Amino acid sequence: MKPKVVKVIYQSYLPVQGRYPRTSGQAHILARNGFEVTVLACDREGDNPLEEELEGIHVVRLRESTGEMRGPFRQLLPLLRFWFRAFFWLRRHPFDILHVHNLDVVPLGAAVRLFLRRPVVFESHEPNYYALWPRKWAWLLGIVEGVERMLSRRMSAISVTNLIQVEKYRAMGHPRVVLIGNYARPELRVRKLPEEKFDRPGVIFGRFGTIYPNTGFEATLEALAQVVKVRPETRMVIAGRVVENYRETFHRLLEPVKEHVEYLGAYSAADMPDLYRRVDVSLLIYPRSEWFRNITPRKFFDSLANAVPVIMTDIGGLGPVIREREMGLVVSDTDIDDIAAAMLRCIEEPGLVRRMAEQALHQASTEYSWEEMERQYVALQNALLPPPARTLEEKSA
Repeated sequence: MKPKVVKVIYQSYLPVQGRYPRTSGQAHILARNGFEVTVLACDREGDNPLEEELEGIHVVRLRESTGEMRGPFRQLLPLLRFWFRAFFWLRRHPFDILHVHNLDVVPLGAAVRLFLRRPVVFESHEPNYYALWPRKWAWLLGIVEGVERMLSRRMSAISVTNLIQVEKYRAMGHPRVVLIGNYARPELRVRKLPEEKFDRPGVIFGRFGTIYPNTGFEATLEALAQVVKVRPETRMVIAGRVVENYRETFHRLLEPVKEHVEYLGAYSAADMPDLYRRVDVSLLIYPRSEWFRNITPRKFFDSLANAVPVIMTDIGGLGPVIREREMGLVVSDTDIDDIAAAMLRCIEEPGLVRRMAEQALHQASTEYSWEEMERQYVALQNALLPPPARTLEEKSA
């Protein structure tokens, strides 16, 4: 009988959402390795199927309509209702391991550990939760961090995205912290350099991912505006869902460079290979804010896996890595001239983009290997199961 894993996430679990690739990628790892996986999500829009098979993964949604980025108090009551409904769903459906994705459902995980006596994995996607809150909520951060310290120690294991998080949770005293990188799934990467890119004229820049306030789009578009004054043939492709409270600002920012930008709107994770085939260099300009400075964004690994070098700010400790491996250019998040100069260098230096693309693809297939990450993730699950329930793959290893 297959061991059962339930992955709980306080999102609608849709392919256009930013955390979908990591959550679904992990679900597919487990399904391929002998686990039965269910994603228990929250239908926050109020119009999604309450139960479906999505890319081969069974999804159950509890309808609890709420918006995005509405602040802690307006979100609290819907979140509490989701916790209680999810807990009673888990009581009625047998499972062997629970995964709670992100800090907002860790209290549910603690309740499951206490009352249902099941192992719980905290899937910690972000190094600094709620750092995007406005300053008026700063007084709450100490409380949130205290809750995180207390409840994270009650988890059976913690899965994190970078070494900064490993150090963070080990400093809190947790003995089982496992680094599971945000690497691109095998079907969402290329195996060899796309030679056709280097036969076309010019350099096309790209920026993909959910679009929301204070994520570097302002600096990105300002730099593009500078570059097109010198090289008016420059083009950029942008794709991603724009959150509701940023749409008006986003389209206002696009206005000065709209003749040079193709905006494709929201996209599914399965569309990423096609998107990256359209661009030569990823512009990953993020502010070195409390939220971003310790993040290793998934779009970095997606870019490398599709042989697309990056122009990127030094966040998550990636600056030295990018420089040493020569798979992109590192720029300031506040110096528009510096960003524009890096873009112009990609346009004007023959062979630079190709050399960086070769290095990017090499790193994606060696240092950032999906296969090794998959082995570690499966081993983590098996370590939490009693010997009779371990998967066939583990038993035969």
